[in-house]
Amino acid sequence: MKGIRVAGIILGVMALLLIGLLVLGFLLPSGWSVERSTTVEAQSEEIFPLLSSARAWTLWTPSPETGFEYFGPHEGEGSGRSWDDDLYGEGTFVITAVDSPREVRYEVEVEGGSIRIAGHMTLGPADDRRTRVTWREDGDFGWNPLLGYLARRMEDLQGSQLEQSLEALNRLVTEREPLDADEADEPSTGSPGSS
Repeated sequence: MKGIRVAGIILGVMALLLIGLLVLGFLLPSGWSVERSTTVEAQSEEIFPLLSSARAWTLWTPSPETGFEYFGPHEGEGSGRSWDDDLYGEGTFVITAVDSPREVRYEVEVEGGSIRIAGHMTLGPADDRRTRVTWREDGDFGWNPLLGYLARRMEDLQGSQLEQSLEALNRLVTEREPLDADEADEPSTGSPGSS
């Protein structure tokens, strides 16, 4: 009888802890912001084509390996891709504004908009031969109490992903000939590290 009573108390305490964690998750901010920069040994005109085309993003950012397709124009506003992949879930990426060769803005929606990201990349002169590329993302996980905990770690998690992608962009720009528009038609699934 005493053992049943102790087990009931333990279960009650565990239930209270779980409810407390869920309530705290609802109270945590669901939004996050991350910014990273790098300097590329190239002019902004050489880098910009890799930013202004959803197809070109597959050359330097991690991408789903299955269930994705491109839509809209090849480059510029409206250029996008959608996916439905076991690892990445279901989502869309679309370029929403371009200011050649200085800025690209985009939006990402995952799982029907339950996760939203607004991002932009800016290019500015670092000196006569190099360009400073700055990448910022602002995201929101919505009302999911479990993702409230994740939002607190996005500076490290997503920040690391942005750093890896910027390194890949830098290598791509400095180690190859200028991008031919047709080269970005086929995705590269060997991209490092995920937007």
